[in-house]
Amino acid sequence: MISLCSRWTSNISVRISTRLGFYYYYPLAFIVVLISAFPASVLAQLDAVPNDNASRSVIPSSTGDNKSITFEAVFFTPYNPVTALDMVEQVPGFTLDEGGQLRGFGGTAGNILINGERPSTKNDSAWEILSRIPASAVSRIDLIRGETGGLDLRGQTVAVNVILGEDVDALRWEMKVRTTGNTDTVNPAGSVSKTGRWGTTRYTLGLAGGEDRFQQPRGVERLVMAGVVSEERFEVSDSQGRDYQGNLNTETRLGSALFHVNARGGREKSGDFEESSRKPSNPDAPRRIFLEADTSDTIFLDLGGDAEFSLAKDYTGKAIALLNYEDGTGRTSLQRLAADERFLSSSRAGRQTETMEIIGRFELDWTGLEGHYLEANLEGTFNSLENALSLFEDAGDGPRELPLPGANTRVEEVRWDMEFTHSWGPGRFVVDSGLSVEGSTISQSGDVDNERSFFFIKPRVILTYTPASGRQFRTRLEREVAQLNFNDFVSSTNFGDNQFDLGNPELSPENTWLFEFTFEQRFGEIGAVNLTLFHHWIDDVQDMLPLTGIFEVPGNIGDGRRWGVETEITLPLDRLGIVGGRLDFTGRWQDSTVTDPVTRRSRVLSGEGEYTVRMDFRQNLPDLYFSWGGMVAVESEIPAFGLDEFVETDGIADTLDVDIYAETTRWFGVRTRLQFGNILNRTFHRDRRVFSGPRDLTPLSFREIRNRKRGPSVELSVTGDF
Repeated sequence: MISLCSRWTSNISVRISTRLGFYYYYPLAFIVVLISAFPASVLAQLDAVPNDNASRSVIPSSTGDNKSITFEAVFFTPYNPVTALDMVEQVPGFTLDEGGQLRGFGGTAGNILINGERPSTKNDSAWEILSRIPASAVSRIDLIRGETGGLDLRGQTVAVNVILGEDVDALRWEMKVRTTGNTDTVNPAGSVSKTGRWGTTRYTLGLAGGEDRFQQPRGVERLVMAGVVSEERFEVSDSQGRDYQGNLNTETRLGSALFHVNARGGREKSGDFEESSRKPSNPDAPRRIFLEADTSDTIFLDLGGDAEFSLAKDYTGKAIALLNYEDGTGRTSLQRLAADERFLSSSRAGRQTETMEIIGRFELDWTGLEGHYLEANLEGTFNSLENALSLFEDAGDGPRELPLPGANTRVEEVRWDMEFTHSWGPGRFVVDSGLSVEGSTISQSGDVDNERSFFFIKPRVILTYTPASGRQFRTRLEREVAQLNFNDFVSSTNFGDNQFDLGNPELSPENTWLFEFTFEQRFGEIGAVNLTLFHHWIDDVQDMLPLTGIFEVPGNIGDGRRWGVETEITLPLDRLGIVGGRLDFTGRWQDSTVTDPVTRRSRVLSGEGEYTVRMDFRQNLPDLYFSWGGMVAVESEIPAFGLDEFVETDGIADTLDVDIYAETTRWFGVRTRLQFGNILNRTFHRDRRVFSGPRDLTPLSFREIRNRKRGPSVELSVTGDF
């Protein structure tokens, strides 16, 4: 094991040293690729400004009440779309939302519909489903703003409805390779999907897979004690991943009945390996080498289906069934060696985790009253997690097994939810309201025997006002209940930070009252401004809860609040002389407060940053079959509070996250895209402060300060359909 790790570390060092400085040539390489991709005669045309009709396709059309905007398929032609996802991502003033981590099926609705229906699946994301549908299969995309009656949006105020053509037979495929500036590995990935019709059934069948290996010198991590660097840790790592999956989505119409089947299955394997060479500042102190490894192997299966049918005049029923299953194994180890690679001690753990979710749901719709839409829903859910963990320590005299309380256990939840919704649209107003009643029982067995019951009432009111074309006001008031992560009930190991993560069988779901007010203004063909003010009142905030002594568990620390502003802006750049150009801006700023259970003083919520900003630029030159653009992003650090520690992480420290790309459909209509990511080689920062006891009573014991760089990346993808 030691010799194997030594060879692995040696190989990494050689590979990294041969590629240092490579990313400095990325901008030059980008220019060379652009020049070589086009003949001189074509490049000369770049000086000619195409007329406005050439840079835009067709103007989007609005419904008479301005609550829905239709984008015909030809509108997206300048964006070189190959999949339905490519088209959705270019809808002006819209951001794809996969849905929240809420409870059951009804609470996890995203803002994507396909032919007016929400896919009967939870884990097969809208992003994945849309990426498998060829662009040629899309007839149009409707942007729905406020008018939600009859659509399964579950509190979403803005959504897109992807309308597919009736007779589509297309094969979509993609191949891509990616590498980074500090590794010589090339990571391949690919996917293929077939959309067609078999009898009365329309289907999309897909296969996807890829490998990912990422090597890097993680730089130096410094251990600071009493304000002085007491140890330097020179770190290198190797992360490997591999995943394969198959998917099937079908739609069958038999008379007035409509049936959907969704299936997804596959396997994911990953491995993370790190060597940390630790050099104390005291020359008399011994040097050490830490070898850490974490591997996992997971098989997953998701099955879902629904049947919609007419029961009687003005009554429609819909039955939904889902099964989600995962079976995973993992191993974690940490070896401590002397500088001469002599064994000192080790820790290792093996885990086996099986999770299952079964959902049954029935929806009854009534449209017997003009202008009104009523729906009643009944949902039942069974969730389970079974975990087994074995932990061993070896101090040089052989391994011995250690007990970890709460690690070998089974958690089950039985939940029911009954909901009534009503949509009413008088004139320029639309009122969507709903009332949901939920009850659940959570039981735990094994190392811990426990059972608890919960009951929640969840009302919702959404008011939409459209005073004029292109202008809209939306107000939302709703209570949401978060989905518990059953892993928080189970104890686990954390060798990297030299501690155990204990589970909490008394954890309760966090629930939040949300108030949001949105102003939307649209102008021109693609111009859009969305501004949202929000304030959230949170009950049973979930964070780290201190216990007696130095122990802590995931728990509920009291009530908290969150408030802030979000914005989404799409700006056409034609009037600035950038014909066919657009700028998309998204931003979020927030503040929050909760009472710290250790210091008893107010602080911000753990795991949430103060701001995030992203700008995307794109210019389409359809006469040249060419587009180019880029992305710039920045975000604040994210705090995390524990009993005896405080951690700040920042994924874009001291710089910006910048990507640039170029793509063309000049050859055979196939889209060829070259993207350079992280071209400024941003810093991933972590500052961990550990105290000798509770943060409010004891002095700082030490700090771990880490600044790592992952290196720029290059990705080439080729995507087409026929």
